[in-house]
Amino acid sequence: MVRDYETPTVPRSWEGFAQEWAGRLGLGAKSLVLVCSPDRYGNAVVLRLTTNDGNEITYARRSSDADDAAERRRNFLAATASGDYRSVEIDVAGYYVGEGTVPCPYCGGAPHEEWQHVLVRELLRVVETPTVDESLAAEDADDAEQNLLDRKVAELLG
Repeated sequence: MVRDYETPTVPRSWEGFAQEWAGRLGLGAKSLVLVCSPDRYGNAVVLRLTTNDGNEITYARRSSDADDAAERRRNFLAATASGDYRSVEIDVAGYYVGEGTVPCPYCGGAPHEEWQHVLVRELLRVVETPTVDESLAAEDADDAEQNLLDRKVAELLG
């Protein structure tokens, strides 16, 4: 299948898979939206919440250089802790949608659709942000958090 990177869409298989995992992880009552941004560069995946009052909160890493990263992270964690959000949006870059099956280092090298791991990881980030040593440098703490999530996803998908 040839993908048009100018106007990519999220494959239907992703939507069904994500809905199933959202339900398994306790997010069944929340709306789940998968979008594909063709013109975004940088992060392959952006995670957003829409709060009950309509505000949008984008997840931010500790090491983000965005001016409002600390505030966005605080707001994201507060919303996930309180459940004060109505929808979860996972926005994947167009180039990422076109990637095929790849070996997963967290699954012992067994190949699977890489997007499955990523979608479950982002959904898991909403329901249980792991606790890491906050005395670590920001990037190290981000990496530690990502590694914990990736290991958990590998267990869930394994």
